[in-house]
Amino acid sequence: MAVWYCEEVSAGRVPACEEEIQACRRFLDMRRLALSGRAEYFWSDAHVVDPCAFIELLPHVKAFEGTIVLEPVQCWWVAGIFGFRERGTGLRWVRSASLWVPRKNTKTTLSTGIVLYCANCENEPGAEVTISAGSEKQAAIPYNVIRETLKKEPDLVDLYQAHDTRDYTEFRATGSKITLATSKAENLDGYNPHLVLAEELHAQSQAVIGVLKTAMGSRRNPLFLSISTAGRDTNSPAYDDWKASLAVLKGRMRNDRLFTVIYAGSKEDTDKRFDLKVVEKVNPLWGVSLTKAAIEEEIAEARKSPAKLNEYLRTRLNVWSRAAGNLISVDDWNACANPALNLDAFRGYPMYVGLDLASRNDLNAAAFLVKVGDRLYTVAKYWLGRNCPRMTDDRFADAFAAWAQEGWLELTDAHGGTFVDYKIILKRVLDMLEGHIVIGVGLDDYQANLMASEIELAGHPTFIVQKNARSLTPATEDLIARVGNTELLEHDGNPVTAWCAGNVVGYYDANSNVLPKKETKDSKANIDGIDATIIGNVIRLDHEAGVLGMDRREREKPNPYLARGLAGQAA
Repeated sequence: MAVWYCEEVSAGRVPACEEEIQACRRFLDMRRLALSGRAEYFWSDAHVVDPCAFIELLPHVKAFEGTIVLEPVQCWWVAGIFGFRERGTGLRWVRSASLWVPRKNTKTTLSTGIVLYCANCENEPGAEVTISAGSEKQAAIPYNVIRETLKKEPDLVDLYQAHDTRDYTEFRATGSKITLATSKAENLDGYNPHLVLAEELHAQSQAVIGVLKTAMGSRRNPLFLSISTAGRDTNSPAYDDWKASLAVLKGRMRNDRLFTVIYAGSKEDTDKRFDLKVVEKVNPLWGVSLTKAAIEEEIAEARKSPAKLNEYLRTRLNVWSRAAGNLISVDDWNACANPALNLDAFRGYPMYVGLDLASRNDLNAAAFLVKVGDRLYTVAKYWLGRNCPRMTDDRFADAFAAWAQEGWLELTDAHGGTFVDYKIILKRVLDMLEGHIVIGVGLDDYQANLMASEIELAGHPTFIVQKNARSLTPATEDLIARVGNTELLEHDGNPVTAWCAGNVVGYYDANSNVLPKKETKDSKANIDGIDATIIGNVIRLDHEAGVLGMDRREREKPNPYLARGLAGQAA
C-alpha cells in the first residue's frame, strides 16, 4: 500500500504538494536501491507489516470508534521509518524522522502508536521513550492518548505488564518506560532514550532537543521522531530541521538515515489560500480526519482578521509565520553550473578572491572569481574538521561526508580533526592563486588578523571587507542579477555552494541596502560559500570602479573636474 501510494503521488494521480512528490520519489528511489543489493541497507516487507499491524490493533480514543485503520499515506510514513534495515545487523536504518504536517491530520494517533511499538517491539533492552514538548500541557496530549489506549485495551496491558504512575508509564515485561521531558536542559542528563517523540518541534528549545539527541548516543538503534506543524517564527530550533528537510528532498543534501516529508503551500498556494484544492493537496488526511465543513469554518474565521489569517496559513497550509524570503533561487543557481569549470584556463585574466573563515570548528570557505567579457566565473573550496561537532549533527553529517567523498569538501585531520588548522587553508588558497594575476583577496575584520599578513607575504594584496549592508549591497545585487543567466554567470557546480545558496536570506534596511544573512544567528544552515563569493565580488567591483583600497571618505570625495571642468576649457 505504501509503494502504491508513492507511485500514485509521483504520477500525479493523488493531489499532492511539491515536497510530498519529492519525498515519494525519494522513497521509491531508496527502495529500488535497497532491493538491488547495492546499498548499505536492504528492504524488508516484514518490518513494515509488523508495526502497521500493531498500530491497527490499537483502539481509537477520540473522534472515531473501533480500532485504528491506517490510510495509505500513513502506511507510507510507517514504511519509510521501519522498512529500510542495516545490512549485517538487521537494525532499523532510519535514525531520524521529520514529518511536517498541518493540524488535524491524525499526527497524535500515529505517533502514539509508534511510541508503543518502539517501546515494546524493537527488541531494545530497557527501551526508554521520551516525549518532549515545549510545555507540560503540550506533552500531555500524546501521553494522555497512550494512557487512554491502555485503559481501553486490557489485553495490551496484560501482555506487556503495563503500569501507569503519575510520572511515567512502565512495561515490566519488556523493561521499557515512557517519560516526559519538559524541564530545562540541565535537568535532563539522566535520560537515555531509545526513542524521542518531539511533540510540536517548533515550540521547543534548542537546549532540550540538543541534550536529548546527545543522550541517545549510547543506544544501538535510536529514533528521533518529530511530527509537527510549521512554527510562528524562525527563531526556534525547528526551523533548521525544516530547512534541512527541504534540502534533502530537493537533492541539495544527502541524509539517507532521515525519513522526511513536508506538506506546505507554495507562494502560489498562499495567494490562493482559500481554494479547497490547495487545502486538499497539503492536508494528506483530507476527507478522513479533516472535513470540508471544518475547513470552511476556519476560512470564515481567517477572513475576519490578520491574526486569524496568519494562524490559518500556519496550521492549515504549514506556512511559517515569520520566515524571511530566500535571496537566491537554488534552481536558478544550479542552472549556471559547469562541474568541468577550471580557472587554470583563465590564467592571464584578473582574479578576485573572497574568504569566509567563520569558525575553526565550522565550515570554512574560499571563492575564486574571474571575469571574462560579461561573464563571471566562480569556483569555491571548503574545509571542515573531520571530527568537529558539525560531523555529529545528524541533520548535516551525512551530507558533509558525501561531499567530502565526492571531492567538493576537504575534511582536515589536524588537531585530531576537531577543528580546522588555518595553515591548511592558507596553503590550499596559495596553491589556487599560483600563476594567476591576483588583484586582491578579501577578508572581514575578524579574519584579517589571522591570514592577511601571510597572504601578503606571498605577494597577493589583501583588503578588509566590512560585512554590513552598505558595503555588501552592490556586490550582492550584482550576483543576484547574474544568477539564472548562463551568459552572465558560470560556477563549478559545487553542491556545498548550492546548499549555502538555499540558506541565504536578505535583510533590507530603510535605504534598500541588503545584507545576506542566515535565517537566524544560531542557525546551523551555512551560508559561507555565498558569503565568500560576495566578498570576492566586492573586490572585483571596487577594482573595476577604481576605488579598491580606498576608505569610505576617499570614495565619497567629490571629483574636482566635475565641479570646475578641465583646464583650458573655460574660454
